Amino acid sequence: MHSAQAQAQARDKIFKSWSGISEVTIIKEVATKGENIALCMEFWAKKRKIPISEYCHIFYDVVQAYVQRLLSERLVCKAEDVIRNVDRDVKCFFFQFACECQDEDLSEFVLDHLRNREPLMYEQEAPVLAYHWSLVQQLRECDSLLAKHRVQLPRVNIEALMTLPEEALQLLLVELYFANGNESLLGSLSKEMVWQHLVDSNQLEKLQRWCSCQEGAASNQETLSPLEQGFASWKIDATMYEYALEQLQQPSEVLRNFFARAGYFFKDETNDIPTQVRRLCTMQCLGKHADLLSRQPLAKYLLDRGLHSLLLMDCVPVASLEHLAGSETHQEALLNLIVDLKTNSLAENEGFELISKSVQTYLEKTHDMADSFQGHPLLTFYDFLGQEPSVRSLEGFLTSTSLGRVPYLKSLTSRFDHGPTSSISGLPTAHDLFLKFKHIDLPLLNAAGHGELVSFSNPRLCQRYARKSQLNYTHYLKQQRSAYAVYYLITEQLQLYGQITKTQLFHACETVTQIALQYAGDEELVTHCVACCEMLGFDTQTLRSFLLLQRKMPERRGGGSYSDLLAEWDRDLVQQLDTDTKQFPLELYQALMRLAVRDTPGRLPVALLEYYASKNDWWHLLLLFQYFDLPLSELKKLLPHFKSSPLGVHLLRALSYESIGDRQHKRNFQRPPRRSGETQTNSSQETMTNSSHSSNQDTSMQQLQRNTDQSLCTLLTHTARQDLFAIILCSTNNLPDEAIATTAQFLDMMLGSTPPHCSSINLLRHCIRQDLPVLAVLAATLSEQNRDWCWLVWLAVASNQWNHLLKEATATKAREENRMEWVWSVIRGAVAGGQVNALLHSLEIFHPECKFTHLCRFLQLTAHQEDFSDATIVELRQFFCSWSQDAVTLPLCGSLPRKQVMQRSIGLLIIQLQSNFDCILQQQRFLDCICRSDVGDICDLLDFCLLHKVFGVAATWLRELDIDLEQLVKRDSSEYRRLVDALTEARAYEEALQLATLLQLPLSDIVYGKWLAELEGGVLRPHQEYEREIQQHALPPAILVNFLLQAASSAGQVGLRRYELLQSALGVIKQHHLFPNESFDRDQIEYDMVLCYLQLPEDQLGQLTIYHSEYYEQIMLQERCVLYKSFSELKELAGIDDLSISGKTTLTSEMETRLDTLLNNLLDKSDIVEALRLQELFEFRPNDLRFIVFAMALAEGMTSISNLSSKERQLLGEIEKSAFPKFNRITLNQNVMTRWGSDLSDTCSDSVALEFEEIPSKEKQQTLDTLLGIGSKLKYGVELGRRIVLAYRAAMYLDKEYLDVLRTKDAGVLLKSAAGEDCLQRLLVVSDIQISTRMTPKEIAESLALELTTCIVRPRFYIFNAKDQPRNALRNSDLWGHSIDRDFHLFLELAPNTTILGNCLLEYCDALKAYRRYQNGQMFEETEAFERLSGIITQYGLPTPPPTGTISGIPQVLSHKKQNQIYVELLIKAHLCFVHECSMEGIVSVLQKAKALNGQLAKAKSWSLIVRMLIGIARYREMFYCFDALIDNEQFESLLGQFDEDQKSGLRQAILSYIKEYQPQNGKELLRLAALHFLMYKELAEMWTEEAQDIVNKIQSMAEQSNKLRCSAQVQTLLQQALENYTHATENYLLDNKLLLAQQSVSRAELMAMQLDLCSKALEKRHNHNANLLCVSVIGVRTREQFRELVNTHLRCVVFLPTKPIIISIHLTTFSVPQTLILSRAYNYDVNWSEALLSQFVLLQVSNYLQEYLCHQRINDDVIEQAVKGYLLHAQSNATNAKQEESLAQLVELIKSVILKYKLASILGLKPIVMSLINDSPVHYLRDTNFGRSEFHTSGDT
Repeated sequence: MHSAQAQAQARDKIFKSWSGISEVTIIKEVATKGENIALCMEFWAKKRKIPISEYCHIFYDVVQAYVQRLLSERLVCKAEDVIRNVDRDVKCFFFQFACECQDEDLSEFVLDHLRNREPLMYEQEAPVLAYHWSLVQQLRECDSLLAKHRVQLPRVNIEALMTLPEEALQLLLVELYFANGNESLLGSLSKEMVWQHLVDSNQLEKLQRWCSCQEGAASNQETLSPLEQGFASWKIDATMYEYALEQLQQPSEVLRNFFARAGYFFKDETNDIPTQVRRLCTMQCLGKHADLLSRQPLAKYLLDRGLHSLLLMDCVPVASLEHLAGSETHQEALLNLIVDLKTNSLAENEGFELISKSVQTYLEKTHDMADSFQGHPLLTFYDFLGQEPSVRSLEGFLTSTSLGRVPYLKSLTSRFDHGPTSSISGLPTAHDLFLKFKHIDLPLLNAAGHGELVSFSNPRLCQRYARKSQLNYTHYLKQQRSAYAVYYLITEQLQLYGQITKTQLFHACETVTQIALQYAGDEELVTHCVACCEMLGFDTQTLRSFLLLQRKMPERRGGGSYSDLLAEWDRDLVQQLDTDTKQFPLELYQALMRLAVRDTPGRLPVALLEYYASKNDWWHLLLLFQYFDLPLSELKKLLPHFKSSPLGVHLLRALSYESIGDRQHKRNFQRPPRRSGETQTNSSQETMTNSSHSSNQDTSMQQLQRNTDQSLCTLLTHTARQDLFAIILCSTNNLPDEAIATTAQFLDMMLGSTPPHCSSINLLRHCIRQDLPVLAVLAATLSEQNRDWCWLVWLAVASNQWNHLLKEATATKAREENRMEWVWSVIRGAVAGGQVNALLHSLEIFHPECKFTHLCRFLQLTAHQEDFSDATIVELRQFFCSWSQDAVTLPLCGSLPRKQVMQRSIGLLIIQLQSNFDCILQQQRFLDCICRSDVGDICDLLDFCLLHKVFGVAATWLRELDIDLEQLVKRDSSEYRRLVDALTEARAYEEALQLATLLQLPLSDIVYGKWLAELEGGVLRPHQEYEREIQQHALPPAILVNFLLQAASSAGQVGLRRYELLQSALGVIKQHHLFPNESFDRDQIEYDMVLCYLQLPEDQLGQLTIYHSEYYEQIMLQERCVLYKSFSELKELAGIDDLSISGKTTLTSEMETRLDTLLNNLLDKSDIVEALRLQELFEFRPNDLRFIVFAMALAEGMTSISNLSSKERQLLGEIEKSAFPKFNRITLNQNVMTRWGSDLSDTCSDSVALEFEEIPSKEKQQTLDTLLGIGSKLKYGVELGRRIVLAYRAAMYLDKEYLDVLRTKDAGVLLKSAAGEDCLQRLLVVSDIQISTRMTPKEIAESLALELTTCIVRPRFYIFNAKDQPRNALRNSDLWGHSIDRDFHLFLELAPNTTILGNCLLEYCDALKAYRRYQNGQMFEETEAFERLSGIITQYGLPTPPPTGTISGIPQVLSHKKQNQIYVELLIKAHLCFVHECSMEGIVSVLQKAKALNGQLAKAKSWSLIVRMLIGIARYREMFYCFDALIDNEQFESLLGQFDEDQKSGLRQAILSYIKEYQPQNGKELLRLAALHFLMYKELAEMWTEEAQDIVNKIQSMAEQSNKLRCSAQVQTLLQQALENYTHATENYLLDNKLLLAQQSVSRAELMAMQLDLCSKALEKRHNHNANLLCVSVIGVRTREQFRELVNTHLRCVVFLPTKPIIISIHLTTFSVPQTLILSRAYNYDVNWSEALLSQFVLLQVSNYLQEYLCHQRINDDVIEQAVKGYLLHAQSNATNAKQEESLAQLVELIKSVILKYKLASILGLKPIVMSLINDSPVHYLRDTNFGRSEFHTSGDT
């Protein structure tokens, strides 16, 4: 018990310690320590509200990520501990991580760790882990499979798969295989699981295929798919069949048949005998499953249906028939007969007799009459068979017995009747057979044929009776008619297809070959098959070889492939040779070789070769290799089989060379003929012979030589075959070896007829004569001292240079000093002739240690093997390394100078390049190989890298142009220049350009020639391509200008194209500053271009682009097309003074109009320079250009108004003042020339009214007016005019020179000048500067934002100079003489886009935040706004030092409060900007920042800033959080300060809305404060009313009943409070002049007073004992009925004990008239005084009620009349008394109408009143009335 509590406490303690810690941290901790893992799972599972079993997967995922991070940091030991702690398998996790890791080093590191832990175990488990990892990868690709097994496999990894149950894993493997079809899984599948999956998924087709493969499991394995092969190998067990029988619901018919063949039937067919029999018969397995049917009542079924013959089947058991015989008595005889037939055999005599007796017994029982029984044919026939049957005895039986009645034997009887039985004609003839079986009566046909021959060839008879069967060539071939078969085949093909193709012949030959192989024992048929193939044009040598071997070799002992058969025949030949060594089976071995090389190229029969090698019989081997031309690779394979291994090595070395012509031989084999016919024939032949397991020796040997190194036949000789061994025998003698000393002696020995020489010399002589290089090798083995000469002879003979060598020796007279050149000549000849292989082998055979071999091997690898790899480069580097060490030597050459060796070696490389490569690609690869060998670092004689680049450019031209490559290797060779010139002449310009660029030769002529050639061909590319080509080749641009001028002057370039070309030429001149230039005249080109433009058709003008000046494109466009030049500078830029055009064309009126349009377009685009040039070129000036020029001159002071001409004066005089607003009006969102409006002017003038500035002179004002007039008249070039006018006006107000203002490109300088100087119309000047300099809205916004921010930031610093100290330091500074708070709308007018301005101000807000972080030493983002803000703070934060200089220059630090002030002001100004354009995005941004700032201000207790921000932004509803902050911190009074009237109204409404919506409970005091502050009397009154109503509701909730109130002191207090509240409400309503509301409030107050009085009186009547009292509730009236009840009835006050429900006393009270009036006023219900008087005064006998009523109300006759009527109604149902009548008489007395009084008194029977009326004076009046008389008589009667 205690331990459980301790555990629970420890658990709770652990859980408590984990609170506040992240989940991942806790999981890492418990996994690392290995403690509390279960508690961790429980803790987080409960927290996530999921089961622990589900959370464990999340836990392991976090651990897995943690371990992966540890492994990535190579902390494998720690990772291993963590995995063990969480009970995971280390090897599975590490292996999977290594497989998934992308870092190969890390993966190998983890695997090494696994390998080092348990090496033996790892080697055993690694394949298993790899197998499961492959399963993981495959599963991850199958999403559907993962979703299906999500519960069983929530996480797919190696460990999860390895821990799965075997059955579940097998089922998963099966599903995976059928999902992705990976055949590698087949070996791991369980046939039971596969069967189960197929059955469960109802894949009937695969089940059928499985059953089908079971039937043919032993055959056609190659044609089956891998899955079907598995089906064939997996035997279906009984359990599998039973599972399918239970699970399959709707099996197919085919599947049911397969199951029936296995002896299984589905449930619905278990008792269906016919279906079972049908299925077993269908599958031909009735006998196989006879025992299965024997268990069924099959006999009964067949007997009932009369299928008596089927009862004889083996599947019908005899026992069942015997049982039926006992039960079926009526068929007992038949059943006994059938039993005897089944139990006895007719083949035995005893059985025959028993069956005969049984038949007789059956017939006796089935025939009633003995006669019919005795004459039954069956008995007669059995009697006949019981004797010795014969034809003669049969004749007698047919005639003497009842057998003649048998229909089947009638024909036999007739034949016996027509002839003797011994005659042959008694046998059935062909006519009888046709008549019997085909119903064809040939004699009748013959008679009806009118002499026609009745035969099989008769077309009429064939058409009627014969079945058509078409014979083909194979039938004739099988009849051994091969020639006719060929003829028939060709005829048939031509009739059907009209042509004969090789494919058709191939298929026919293939069929014939198959026939030959099928009937291989029929020699004649095989002969005809061979003849047929030969006649069809196919070689049958391989077929004949195969048939020969098949016939001559022993019969095949076992099965196997075709290759195994050949190997077996090879072994049989060895055994045959071993038996008879004297007789070599040449024919059989030759046939075997043909088949072997055809079967697998490169794989030859080796048993016989190995046999000779094992006996060291090199002689026979040499004969076999030479006779069958075997490759040396086969000899190399035989080396291990030699009994003496050196013998094999020497034999291989002796034959290891390549003979003369080997290179050409190799090329022929590597490049088969391209003729399609031959290729098709060969391929068809090869395919045919493959299908028939035969081969073609010639083709196969070609293939063999193509894939092997060398062949002996070609190595020995290419001439007529010589008897090599005879030559060796003839050359051998016993003479001593002779040494060759000199070249002359060598030639004399080789050519002379000197006496016999030694064996080595003889071999050399025969080598030369017989052209057998191998003899030189034998000679070298005999004479070591003549090895060098043997090498020379071998190389000369092998490379076919001996004759050339003799000629060269004869020419040099065999001098010893020329021996080196002689040797080098042979080497060069070998390389030039492509005999590089022979050169290499010569050195390897005779001088294997020679270093020159490296170069030769390099040449051989590159030329013959086309090997350009790094290994090949190593050979060349080794050669150069040996050369650098002076280790390169050559036979017969002595010591060689290094430079000479290098030169000659380079020469060999060049010869190799020129001669030994067939294609350019190989040559380039060869050069690349040389370059990669770094030969240039060793020797600087030749530049192969340059040659490589040249080849890459002009390889195809080198051979055509006959260029010497040896000369090209030198960089300064003239061959290069010749090559470039030749390429240029051949118009190969691209190659010439590339080559000239490579060689750094001039390119101008090549490019120009290329352009002209293209132009001649009608090709003119876009201008950009020419420019790109000039830049690419760094050519002078003048070439392009000349070309464009040439193209423009060509005959074909007119109109639009000519204009574009001239424009392009001018563009090049302009772009590259090519003027002045002696080669072309720019002015003339421009004149021609514009003239061409003026002459173009109208429809082509829209396609053109206008030409602009260089100043415009390169300067003005960069400067926003703003004019910064004076008129004199523009003239200089236009070059007007230097223009000289010859031969000007007279312009037509249409051309002048177009020129005027062109000039106007230029003015609109501000290209004044080009406009000036054109007006000077054509001497044509439009009015707008004239105005602009005059305006510039006027503004610059170059002219004055007085200098105007009369026409100009007249034109300017027409300008009216109405045109001025075009320049003087400030408008929004319009691009106007100026912003000088009257409202702005008035504001500005007011701001500067106190300033004494000099007014601009009258002359300047007149000039400005003139400029304004000119600008208003402009139609084109308005922007230029605006620039001039606004710049002049700005200069005038700034009191600056016009040119200074015009040339100032930095608008900021002008703006600072306008701000710093006291000038007139500051805002107008600022606007003019912004517009004239074409500042973008973004720039204007940034400038204004900077100035506004400066004005906001500056006052926040202490200013030490008194003159700089503003009167209110917290007020923002003025900008340009205007307050940014009061006149902010004017600054908004300056900004074209106030949204951008607002965004800029918000950027300063962000910069202010960054500045705060900068002050605190935190990270911040540096922006442009931050830099500008820092500049402002730096500028104004530094105090101005006094003359004493005692104040330090340390900048003042902005406190957080001042920063908040700046932030608030920026937000307010930004909000105004956004509101100006209704930018909701900006407003939202401001509100978001304000909300964030509100929290900071609240923390800093900056309540005034919160109020300032709230009132400045004035979006109260969106900023209710400001109210929250103030109220939460008890700073609500801050909102009640002194504000402007426009601010008060919005703030007041906001406060009221906020308090009502967000402070309904606690906001009354706040609302009262606000209402008092803002004099909101109505709101105050409403508050008092609401409070009073709440009290009333509370009182009503304390009532016992709906109209009764429990009286107590508490109720009195509450009523008193409600009365006071209504009184206060009334006072406030009166103060607000709300009289109706005040009256309503007074009524409610009276009601409260009345209720208070009722309650007080009830309390006074309380008895001494403690009793509760209920009084009437008048404050809870809801309906008029309640009101009526209160007014007209008694009020009961009940007194009862609180402890017991006993009523002590009941007091009746009624409302007085004043109280009734109070109720009426309070609830606005009218009182029915008739009913009240009747109830209170008459019925209830309230004596003073009438008196009260008369005191407060005027009574009238109607009230009394209605009361009387009510009384009469009351009297009808209730008893009355005298007091009531007295009270009623008092009411009637008060009636003023005599008639009504008399009437009512009479009705009521009030005689005193009636009598008084009669006795008094009114009686006379009554007598005049009918009512009076009738009433009188009626009264008298009563």
